[in-house]
Amino acid sequence: MQDRTAALADHVLGAIQTRLLEFGIEVERDDEIVTLSHGSARAEYAVEVKEPMTLSSLAHRGSSTPSYPLLIAGRHISRRSAAAFREAGVQFVDTLGNAFITFGPVHIEVQGRTGPTDGPTTVSTSGRPSNLFSSGRSQVILALLTWPELVGGKVREIAKAAGISVGQAHDALGRLADTGYLAPPSNRLTRADELLDYWTAAYPAGLGRRLDLAHYHGDPTKPVTSEAPTYLSGESAVGVDIRRPATLTVYVDSADPRLAILNRWSTSPDRKPNVFVRQKFWTSPRPDEDQKNAPWPLVYADLAATADPRLAEVAKTWRVRRARPGQV
Repeated sequence: MQDRTAALADHVLGAIQTRLLEFGIEVERDDEIVTLSHGSARAEYAVEVKEPMTLSSLAHRGSSTPSYPLLIAGRHISRRSAAAFREAGVQFVDTLGNAFITFGPVHIEVQGRTGPTDGPTTVSTSGRPSNLFSSGRSQVILALLTWPELVGGKVREIAKAAGISVGQAHDALGRLADTGYLAPPSNRLTRADELLDYWTAAYPAGLGRRLDLAHYHGDPTKPVTSEAPTYLSGESAVGVDIRRPATLTVYVDSADPRLAILNRWSTSPDRKPNVFVRQKFWTSPRPDEDQKNAPWPLVYADLAATADPRLAEVAKTWRVRRARPGQV
């Protein structure tokens, strides 16, 4: 099975290298990392071969290269999945030449190919696409999924909960309405389960990367010692019910090097990180809310992003227990 998987990956990556050359994109491969270049513009990606190419296949991805943006490769992507990937801001290319790639001044969008040279092609060096799951918009989505009472309320309150400006919040709400996730005239949140799926798939390579503050090696089973508030997520979150978590994910108001000292976390490059410190951005609109954890969709996204297959069922259980009707 492993030989077949490796053979598929080699076939796919060889084919997409040829397809990208059609658009003037050169490809250099170093194990799981590919470098795309066009003129002086260059970008590095963590490439993953998926069969089938669907957003749901990313929910429990096991990438060992979380610091790189994600490039999904495969034999063929359906029109529906291609639209979902573009909406989520996930870049992709298949062996037929369907592609969505954007870096620096380069923007490549190829749709509808059913054969190696079929279908309309758009290749440009300007005009980045509008991404529903950009960092600011993702923060608004998190706030609306966590505190649904914000939906239809004052934009200023949504902005405060999401940790962004009023202008950014207004833009995000408009984009959600344009894509059918906010229904007029009450701006009721619709298809919340689908929105959560897409948000979760986009989180690791999008907002999640921007929130990273530090990685350490330590004992994830020990309580966090801190002079400032901390918020647990992933398998260490309160209520996840894992007896001996293998990782610790904690959100903090600001970076503090004393946190590692107080908890005896190691920064040695020889030790694999299992403690992940990230930037808190949200403010709960519920004054009496117990905030030992990060917001529940964030806990779910951090569970789903791990490389540990045993957490797949844990993530599903957490979602069912925490989600409101329509978010399961």
